[in-house]
Amino acid sequence: MPARFVLLAVLALPLLGRAEGLIELVDPLDEPERYCVDVPGFRNRLNLNAPLMAHTCKPGAADEIFAINKPSSGQLYMPAYDRCASAESDQPGAQVFLKPCDSSPSQRFSFDSSGKIRLATGSVCLAVAGGAGQPTGGPSHLRRDLTLESCESVEASLSKWKLPNSD
Repeated sequence: MPARFVLLAVLALPLLGRAEGLIELVDPLDEPERYCVDVPGFRNRLNLNAPLMAHTCKPGAADEIFAINKPSSGQLYMPAYDRCASAESDQPGAQVFLKPCDSSPSQRFSFDSSGKIRLATGSVCLAVAGGAGQPTGGPSHLRRDLTLESCESVEASLSKWKLPNSD
């Protein structure tokens, strides 16, 4: 394949809806380094069975890197663990876990132009808990619970996300 076609193919990848990186809350709230979707724990204390949380962004950390629209459209895939984000239900207050990827509706999300990450089968969106972040032991690290809340009533500051390659 000629080099110019390879270059065009690489440049077109973001247009195909696939991107990899941090899922970052737009409003920094009380964390100047911002909040990102994260897996609880670290190294030998990593807990893949616990609900996902919002935590101080750690660019380059495997436990915060997601691939968007992979392996299928609407999925949030975590390459480091070969799992997808999966809602426990389509009701407000539901938590999101990492599960083996499948074609279930609980693993399908839509990404709207306002920055909301909506469960495709309901009227709930990914949101961080209000209030103050909880210290987690790092130099400035904070965490917040992450749940699905009513898209119509949740504050934008708690539910507007920046996806990888969405500048």
